[in-house]
Amino acid sequence: MHANVQLRILPILLALVFIANVELANAIQHDDSTSPAFTAAVEQLNEEVQQLSLRSPNTQRDFIAAVSLMNYIQRNVSPLRYSVLAAAKKPLPTSVNQCLTSGAGICGSQVACFLQLALPLKLRVRPVEIYFHGATPNENSSHIGVEVFFDNRWNFFDVTWGTYFQQENQTISFADVRKAGPQSRRWAVTNQTDQWFLHWKRAGLDPLTYIDAPQIDILYGREGTIRIHQNPDTAGSTTEAEFKPVHQPTFIGLNSLNPDYGAVAITLMDIPANKQQFVIDVSGTAGKGKLVIAQSDQLVTVQIESLKTGENSIRLPFQLTDGNLSITLKMVKPRQIGYVVYSKIVIR
Repeated sequence: MHANVQLRILPILLALVFIANVELANAIQHDDSTSPAFTAAVEQLNEEVQQLSLRSPNTQRDFIAAVSLMNYIQRNVSPLRYSVLAAAKKPLPTSVNQCLTSGAGICGSQVACFLQLALPLKLRVRPVEIYFHGATPNENSSHIGVEVFFDNRWNFFDVTWGTYFQQENQTISFADVRKAGPQSRRWAVTNQTDQWFLHWKRAGLDPLTYIDAPQIDILYGREGTIRIHQNPDTAGSTTEAEFKPVHQPTFIGLNSLNPDYGAVAITLMDIPANKQQFVIDVSGTAGKGKLVIAQSDQLVTVQIESLKTGENSIRLPFQLTDGNLSITLKMVKPRQIGYVVYSKIVIR
């Protein structure tokens, strides 16, 4: 019975997995690394890496470890298993340990597992978050992979599909994958026998659509700029324009002191002209820093400590013109955490 339910629910889960995976990666709990499931995973991976390194002495040890870890997670933190649990209305994993114990997880939880298991394997890693822009904000979606640093460069691994890209016998970064465009497909080394991969292909979907998707934003170690488009419900309004992150990060600034991580900035696209009121609905703040609201060479700064939960109305000292508006966080020195969590921004 579960198998039949599972087949009916899979098309829905295809969409949910693609939409929610990055949000889950950022929200999933990181457990005590001494849990039995975590300890067993580390022990098995170390044994594999040691064995393969001895048998392939000319192969970079960190490449071996990264592929072993990717393969381990693809086998043991399965989106297919996640869909079975969801179809049966069973509890879904919400932490790394639960993912490893249940054998289930979607893209975001797979990456969360990779990042945590990489630590005892002594791999230098960072997430690569990919945000796709739909025809409307409600059609936005996302995917997430990782990069591992070795051979003096970052190397991209798509944990969900068991994929890395190899050009002239060298793995390459996600930036190089994007730069090469469609020809990167010839460089993809992918586990094409994975059942979830096969299901996506049968459904007519492209697992590697990020290679040449035209409208995407990318965060490397959470650093980069996210473009926010106006809510269609206010598109015809002459009084205000609303901008909400939809399947996108809901914070601005720096939320990790990992040296390979950076700050998230946002750009409000196609803002209306002749407005001066900036209203941000704040869910919370952490740390210190200045929110910088800028258009061209005009800007205003606001201490994030002064922002309260709920609506914060800021009168801009300049009148907006047609175009875009950037919102960044100027961090204090020495480097420390500082970010604003928000639900929407309204220009009036």
